[in-house]
Amino acid sequence: MRSPSKSIPSDRSDATDQTAYLHHDHDLDHHSGVSMAQVLASLPNPIFVLDADNCFIYLNQAAEMFFQSSQMILSGMPLDGFIPADGSLFSMLQRARDQHVSVGDQGLELAGPKLGLKLVNVQITPFGDTPRLLVSIQERALAERLRGQSLFRGAARSISAMAALLAHEVKNPLAGIKGAAQLLESGLGDEDRVLTRMIVEESDRVAALLDRMEGFAGGARLVLSPVNIHEVLDHCLGLAAASYGAHLVIRRQYDPSLPLVNGHRDLLIQSFINIIKNASEATDKNAELVIKTSYSRGRRLSLAASDGGSHVPVQVDIIDNGRGIPEDIRNHIFDPFVSGRNGGSGLGLTMVASVVADHGGMIEVDSTAGRTAFRMNFPVAESGKPASSPPKPAKGSAE
Repeated sequence: MRSPSKSIPSDRSDATDQTAYLHHDHDLDHHSGVSMAQVLASLPNPIFVLDADNCFIYLNQAAEMFFQSSQMILSGMPLDGFIPADGSLFSMLQRARDQHVSVGDQGLELAGPKLGLKLVNVQITPFGDTPRLLVSIQERALAERLRGQSLFRGAARSISAMAALLAHEVKNPLAGIKGAAQLLESGLGDEDRVLTRMIVEESDRVAALLDRMEGFAGGARLVLSPVNIHEVLDHCLGLAAASYGAHLVIRRQYDPSLPLVNGHRDLLIQSFINIIKNASEATDKNAELVIKTSYSRGRRLSLAASDGGSHVPVQVDIIDNGRGIPEDIRNHIFDPFVSGRNGGSGLGLTMVASVVADHGGMIEVDSTAGRTAFRMNFPVAESGKPASSPPKPAKGSAE
């Protein structure tokens, strides 16, 4: 049986008592053994409680980092010591109290001498039947990363649907063309049979291509095996140095202790080539291309209804100093038929998004004039063996 619920002390005269109460066993759910303070402390976003005078009552660990101070110091201090009282946030706080409703806003600028300038999403909720307010903040850097994950998964679904439609619509008449050629072959001479055999062979080739497209659409399970990501990257860089990327100064920054990833070597090569080729086309002579690998322990793929997301620590960054992605297509760069280049098909990065998604990974892009960075994260192969030290760089590249 749960213990009777108790309210937090409402007397504003002693903020320390209120803070201590949140950490005390009064907030412990004896059925689950989990306290409210434990739950709030585990959340990655800054969360804090304000009293009727907008003074701090409680801050979780993320909020302490956000305000760059400990709860012991901040308890009882006014919020306007960090953010000017005439700002939009205080208007939202007042509206939440007066109307006793939850208030939120996105892209809010918080600025102050102690805080600096931060772009955030804010949600303010009345805390019980008191003037206290529960404030949750999400910094836009994290918000944009989560939105980027959603964008690339949407692009992956788009190309999957397109591949399934094309494969279905083309394979049926293709089978008819092949069958007709085989029927004609029986009544033709040897010279004419060369042409019918060509029709049959080309039909088989196109059918194999369509089978691969159906693989994108989920019609066939992608077979993954442990892959050395450095070997794959060096293969791509060797191709680039010998052809379209000969003008690039390539710099490798590899982590030699990186473990193997579960991957499809050919599809990974095609994906990296697409990004490297885009970089070469967006740069001029003697431009620089940086390929960096690292192990990022905190990287997780956020999925709906998941328990914290899957771990994707193997990280590949491909960075160029070219013109950057045009701003008008930056948020749609992974969508089919979206291209910043005249004559571009707009399918290359869509394919990349699909391949990364099929590998259980994630991809993000950050682009400004003079710097474009694609960041891809992949799960570790079950064997967990480290990748071997990177081979010697290809001609025209630098360590």
